[in-house]
Amino acid sequence: MCPYPVHTPQAVRTAELPLVARMGETLMRHAAFAVACSCVRVLKHTRINGPSGARVLVLAGSGGNGGDALYAAAELKKRGAQITVWTTSPSVHQPALDALGHVRRKGSGCEAPFDVADAAAADLIIDGIVGIGATGGLRGPAAVAAAVVAGHKQCPVVAVDIPSGVDPMTGHKHSDAVVADVTVTFGARKPAHVLGGGYCGEVVCVGLGIDQQLSHVPPWARVVTSSDLVDWPVPGRLSNKYTGGVTGVHAGSAAYPGAAVLAVTGAVRATSPMVRYAGECRDRVLATHPEVVTSPTVDSAGQVDCWVTGPGAGVGDDQLEWLIDRDTPLVIDADALTQLAGDEQLRHRCAARQHLTVLTPHDGEYARLVGRKPGRDRIGAARKLAEQLGCCVLLKGRVTVVATAAEAFLVDAECSWAATPGSGDVLAGMIGAAIAHRAEPMSVALAAKLHAQASKSLRGPAPAGDLARAVTAVLREVAADNR
Repeated sequence: MCPYPVHTPQAVRTAELPLVARMGETLMRHAAFAVACSCVRVLKHTRINGPSGARVLVLAGSGGNGGDALYAAAELKKRGAQITVWTTSPSVHQPALDALGHVRRKGSGCEAPFDVADAAAADLIIDGIVGIGATGGLRGPAAVAAAVVAGHKQCPVVAVDIPSGVDPMTGHKHSDAVVADVTVTFGARKPAHVLGGGYCGEVVCVGLGIDQQLSHVPPWARVVTSSDLVDWPVPGRLSNKYTGGVTGVHAGSAAYPGAAVLAVTGAVRATSPMVRYAGECRDRVLATHPEVVTSPTVDSAGQVDCWVTGPGAGVGDDQLEWLIDRDTPLVIDADALTQLAGDEQLRHRCAARQHLTVLTPHDGEYARLVGRKPGRDRIGAARKLAEQLGCCVLLKGRVTVVATAAEAFLVDAECSWAATPGSGDVLAGMIGAAIAHRAEPMSVALAAKLHAQASKSLRGPAPAGDLARAVTAVLREVAADNR
């Protein structure tokens, strides 16, 4: 499998320029037909059970999105829908308006104002106010129309390309933005469709025939989905306990012994064939996992293909000093991140490492490392830290970002049930297991997705120990689906 690409609005616009020049209005009609098809599908799941007799409210701006929305409405009108158009600009795409014919029209350029009753009575709303070129919040009539819809709608919303008022690059929802149930986009998914997925609803990506052009453009990011877990490492026919990689875990302290158990459990459950533990919580670890080989310190642990350090270890722990100079991949988590943030010499040594180094900050830990929180541009923030320290950064969130200076992956957790104490310790161990087998950023992203799927499979909030145990069940399902 290959995680699907996300492209910037500018990259998509550049790729489609030759197509626009060649096809012109025909291309817009094709796009609009795809919007209309999604509208029909949505209407079939409402009390109307299809477009015939459905009351459809169209929010149309002056740009191409407004034209798409109007042409889509014309298709729905042919199928018996009753159309009302709210224009948010004095000028709209006239050929599309002409194709629609005589309909009720209100708003800018009309004598009739927006009517609350239209929004309240609609069976479907099509949002075509602004598109992927818009920046900032909605203003003027556009803001008024969106606010009326937000306050009074009782029906699904289908957005053209992006919900109006949602930033196309960051997914940030400005005030009075439209929230969609379905978003129909074209050519490729844009950043907001992942980062602002909660505002976009189901995203339907319609091809425009620009795949070849986009294939020559490095994607802004790639999205890892559950389908990609087919690439999770599994033992081969001739494997032994060493061939899949040995994970070393240094975690826990007298104050936080549970962190050691959870990090080790993450590594064990993620099918690391061999796990070694180094630290002061050996008895607690062995009581839970007698198969784990333990030692008091990292330098006495033996062969390790990837080290995980930091969960619950305490900021006074000195093992990072030794680990950061080893010729093995390294996952720096939790308290070890705080150590790294406060020691300039450690940061220089981290940047000089030749093997994969993974930092796993949440927003607070990121702020300690960089001096400020990530802000709205989370990919840019993760890449900045990756460039500074020559590492791979996993920036935790509802949409987790995994970034190096050269590439980025996005992992949508689809829920927030993993936001619980100890969950990050489990994830750190899982990342270590993945990297012990294959030391590359994609392995980090796969670990984040497996962690998210395990949380989602619990169907509700649960403690970190339950999440760790669910990892095995998810991997069994993946294996069964791919036999």
